[in-house]
Amino acid sequence: MLAFEYNKFNGIIINSEQIPEDIDVFLPQLNALLSHAKQQKKAVIWLTLPIDFAHLIAIATSQGFTFHNCLPTEVTLTFKFDPENFVPFVPTHSLGAGGLVQNPQGEILVIRERGATTYKLPGGHIELGETIEEAVIREVLEETGINTSFSAVLGMASTHPYRFGKSNIYIVCKLVPLSTQIDIQDTHEIDDAKWVFPQDYLTDNTNSAFNKYLIKSLLNATGLGKSTLDLSQFSKLKHEVFLAGNEA
Repeated sequence: MLAFEYNKFNGIIINSEQIPEDIDVFLPQLNALLSHAKQQKKAVIWLTLPIDFAHLIAIATSQGFTFHNCLPTEVTLTFKFDPENFVPFVPTHSLGAGGLVQNPQGEILVIRERGATTYKLPGGHIELGETIEEAVIREVLEETGINTSFSAVLGMASTHPYRFGKSNIYIVCKLVPLSTQIDIQDTHEIDDAKWVFPQDYLTDNTNSAFNKYLIKSLLNATGLGKSTLDLSQFSKLKHEVFLAGNEA
């Protein structure tokens, strides 16, 4: 039988590090585990196969496993004894962050992507493992060369459908500039970056109505500040908490 452990949701997680590579060994061990899980009245079995074990995918699906999610080096499948058993779908959303950066002269920082005709706030995708703060500071630096510090989350927007049929959440953050000299680092994606007075941006008809609405609405907003509470005392996981009011 395949090596496994129980999880707290009445499920079984197969140990991916001990999966046999040989199909003739894998199949009977998988079937033995299926029988065991059924006897124990388990709800779901989770199977993650590294890319080097991709030849086992067809074997697993022939026994009733279905695809759940895929990463560059592995694929995860699940087996449900009852079709109504709940399995959280991952992912449902992609995440992006934009930075509203205003210098002491009152100008805001905007960029034009390569091939585009309009300007917008600098920003981009939040990468796996990044916090919102880390992502938006990194994106602004890559696209404009401006170093910033994080101030607050100002607002967010949700779009569906977005890429790959999933939803997208776009988070706008207030950043404080620590430098002013524009020096685009990501020249493959960014064609231009500049400081512009908000009124000039808002009256420029070439800019999109959505981006103008965001800037007009959020320019003087206070937003949600990042909590200064040391969350490591509660969990070893990486956390961010944004709160309204003076506690943040």
